Order: sequence, then structure tokens, then C-alpha cells
Amino acid sequence: MSQDPEQHLETLPKWADFFLTNRLPCAVMVVVMLTSAYAFSMLFGNIPIVGFIMVMLGMLLHLAVPSVFALVLFGGGLFYSLQVGVIASAFILFLSSGSFYVTLLFFVVFVVASALTAKTMEKEGLGQAAWVLAVVLFTVVILSLMIAMDTTGIQAFVSKLFKPMIDDMVSSVPATETQAVESIYQLQGWVVKIFPGLLVFSLWFVWWGNMVFARKTAKRYNFYQGNDSSMLDFTLPTLLIYVWVAFAAIAWLATGDLQYIASNGLLVLSGLVAVQGVMVAHAWFESRGMVNTIIVMYVMLFFWSAVVILFAVVGLLDFWFNFRRNMVSTTGEK
Repeated sequence: MSQDPEQHLETLPKWADFFLTNRLPCAVMVVVMLTSAYAFSMLFGNIPIVGFIMVMLGMLLHLAVPSVFALVLFGGGLFYSLQVGVIASAFILFLSSGSFYVTLLFFVVFVVASALTAKTMEKEGLGQAAWVLAVVLFTVVILSLMIAMDTTGIQAFVSKLFKPMIDDMVSSVPATETQAVESIYQLQGWVVKIFPGLLVFSLWFVWWGNMVFARKTAKRYNFYQGNDSSMLDFTLPTLLIYVWVAFAAIAWLATGDLQYIASNGLLVLSGLVAVQGVMVAHAWFESRGMVNTIIVMYVMLFFWSAVVILFAVVGLLDFWFNFRRNMVSTTGEK
């Protein structure tokens, strides 16, 4: 006997409803979450195990801030979420002793990027939202490095950032261990080469997890009214392929900072394409009831990073062959 879907709707807890539907309490909650890691380290830093646990909890709260802005957008709209962001930015400006740069960075990365991604997800689906988020984060990181760098260029500036850490590592190695010293300098070279792209993709991964969690929560409590496509249908816009080819050409032909930016942009786009490849493989295995294989796939992704290349190839091919188009599940459903 079928049940009315309305019977399964859940009501948002009163405390959550209070914080999410009132601008000032919501902004205060955001600031508390954002600064909780620092606050917990000051309060519990002298207690070894408890201090570590509390700092980790604070980091989780800090990284969950984008989901708050996505939730208030799903429930109250873009203008409401930006209002909350402006109020929170005023608190950040005060706490940072009037640092306009810190406040602007918070507003763009935590507020604008989250709200814009959530709005795109609501209107145009997961793939377009993922693309928008990557573009915003990549632009912010590259512009930040360009503003902070000196006349030597972006790559040289990134190298200087890592120099103190590398010097400490080298000084801790005995002078006779020349091979170990060479390995450290090789590691520095690789880290410097991929640092912007790795930073952008790491931020994208965290922010994207927040967006997906916020959408799932909003659907659970019935205040998400947008695009309802499954994560297994994750498909990036075709424009990404043209940008990917352009970055590849620039990384191959250009030199200096232009090559550096293009190669890191290529790294970010390849990561996005790999995510699409993972969704293709997941959908294919699920359509055949191969649950254990799906588990093995994700375990391999966690422990063997080189397999990402295979999924990136699958993701690229999916743009032309659309592997999920004719998939049929074990129940006979397309």
C-alpha cells in the first residue's frame, strides 16, 4: 500500500530554524564556526588529547561554513544569503582589526563562492555548479598570488613561501646524506609546480562537499525547490573541454607565469573531469548490482592516487560517448 510522500517530510529543528531564518543570529553562528579552531586551541591547547580533539572539531566547523550559506540560499534566496554574508563580514572586519583584505577574502571565498555555487546548482544542476565553483576559486587563488608576489613572478613567490620549511628540513638532515638532500629539493620543485592547482582543487573538494550536504539537508527538510538530478548524473559543461584544450596548449607553448597558471589550471580541470569519470564508473557498476566493486573503487582512490588518471580519461571520453546514456539497472530501469 503506497503512502503519501508528505508523511515522510521532516521538520527543521527549532534551534536550526532560529539560526537559519534570522540574519543576525545566523551571521554570529557563521563567525563562531569560522573562528572555532582558534578559540578551541586557546581554550584547550594545554590539554594534550582533549586539545587535539577540540581543534579538529573546530576545523570541521570552520570548513562547514560554506554549507550554511548554501542552506540559507536554498531557504531564503540569494539576497538573503548575501545579507547574512555582509553582516558576518562586518564582524570579521572587527575581529581582524580592520583588515580589509581578510574581510574581502572571507566575503568572496566563503560567501560569494558558496552562494553563487548553490544558486547555480539550484537552477542549472550539479555539473554547471561544480564548474562555476572551480572558476571562482581558481580566479581568487591566482589573483591573490599575483597581488602578493614581487617582481620575480608567481612561481618564484610560491617557491619563497616554501623556502623556510625546506631549509628546516635540509638542516635536520646530516651533511653526508646528499641523496636525502637532493630528494628534499626535488620535492620542493614538485610542490611549487602544482601548489596553486592543488590548493584550488582541495578547496573545491571541501566546498563541493558542503554544497552537496546542504542540498541533501534542504531536500530532507523540504525547502530545496531546484534541480534535483542525482550525483550519478554529474556532467560538466562542454565548455570545460575547450578550456582544457586551451590550457594544455598554453602549458605546452608558453613560458614563465603564463605557463605556470595554465599548467595549474589544467590540473584543476583534470581533477574535475576525474570526478565525472568516477561518477560514470559508479553508475556503471551500480547498474549491474556490483556493490562490492564500488567499495573497492573508492578504496583504491583513497590509497592509490595514480588511479585518478584512469578516471580522468574516462571522464574526458564521456564528453563524446556519454556512457551513461543507455545504462540499464538490474531492475530494468534506464
